[in-house]
Amino acid sequence: MFKNFKIQVLFYLGAILLVVVGAGASIFLLETEAYLLVLVPVLVLLIWRLFRQVDKTNREIANFLANIQYNDYEAHFPESRAAADSYQKLHSAFNLVTEKFRDIRSEKEAQFQFLQAIVENVDTGLICFDQEGKTVLINKGLQQILHKSYFPNFAAVRSYSESMYEALQSIAPGERLLVKLVVNNQIVQLAVRKTILQMRDDALHLYALHNIHAELEDQEVASWQKLIRILTHEIMNSVAPVVSLAETTSEMMEESDRLSGDSLDDIRKSIQAIRRRSAGLLHFTETYRQLTKIPPPKFEACDLVEIIEHVLTLLKPELERRGISVDRQYKEKQYEAQLDPDLIEQVFINLLKNAMDALEESAEPAIAIHLFKSLEGELEVQIADNGPGIPPELLDEIFVPFFTTKKEGSGIGLSLCRQIIQMHKGNLFAYSQMGKGTVFTVRI
Repeated sequence: MFKNFKIQVLFYLGAILLVVVGAGASIFLLETEAYLLVLVPVLVLLIWRLFRQVDKTNREIANFLANIQYNDYEAHFPESRAAADSYQKLHSAFNLVTEKFRDIRSEKEAQFQFLQAIVENVDTGLICFDQEGKTVLINKGLQQILHKSYFPNFAAVRSYSESMYEALQSIAPGERLLVKLVVNNQIVQLAVRKTILQMRDDALHLYALHNIHAELEDQEVASWQKLIRILTHEIMNSVAPVVSLAETTSEMMEESDRLSGDSLDDIRKSIQAIRRRSAGLLHFTETYRQLTKIPPPKFEACDLVEIIEHVLTLLKPELERRGISVDRQYKEKQYEAQLDPDLIEQVFINLLKNAMDALEESAEPAIAIHLFKSLEGELEVQIADNGPGIPPELLDEIFVPFFTTKKEGSGIGLSLCRQIIQMHKGNLFAYSQMGKGTVFTVRI
């Protein structure tokens, strides 16, 4: 029982109080100082023992906190089984806390090894620098892509590739850039993204580099095949009748001595038809030239709502004539971005006209315009119609130049729109359900 910490402290305090009272009584009642020679050393001894008792507890707590400070979770504090042991509960609590910290450290180490295994085995190359430009991380994926084992710092990237250095230096967080490099005498095209990670007082710049050369080649071949197929179709439609008429006219001209008035009239009509078809082929070629001559954007701070409202004002008479209702699904506030207002306005004119054309057979034609900012901070504009929809087999074809389902369409409108949006570092895509309508989404 006397080993209990509280009882020990109370004992020493009581003993000190008795000694002090005894010393006072010896002075004032007995009027002698002889007892002081005995009582003072006893008092000093009791105070010293009380100090040691309290200081022992402080040392135990200080040692425990020092172990935590230096991440030493292997220390074990003895737990006496005696019920009266004053440090049994304290040591037991210390051991419980230490064991909890050991579990947390083990869990963190397991998570770190798991994340490290993921980082090392992904195909995407990862490299991370701290605020001072020192390399914090470089994974095997990047080493395999660049055939480079290590970059000690950000400046070392410049000596490896000037274009890669400029891309990493200029790219903004969340932005996506394409970089073309020559690695081991082979062209490598990389898609680069940047993320800033705040780690305590340091900001880590993490770059993800993905080799998209094979994907781009596949897409390029597919695009060329689509384009060549459409060009061949258009050219053959124009050239075949021209050749046929030219052969017929040539045969008629060879019999010039037997030409009558009707024959001359047929020759005249054939030549006119050849001229018209040749003019159509020339117009087709000129349209193709326009597709490759989009002027570079002149960026300025623009309000996207204001641009859309200008387009709706421009198209208002035709919308009313066709009985098409427009549902504006966006808040009355500014959605500013760096855009070329003229080019972006042309995009929305084309998309809205396409939606209007799709509603020709609809009983209750309606267009909905939804404008919002995504979680990634990008502006999105969705233009939806309740028309018949686009067949799934044609949905991938609508952005191919010269492809059209309209009788009098040129087939370059959506292709021009996508090029303009891509020049704004954005994307344009479509979603459609047969019988329910089509949604075109502009993401900038």
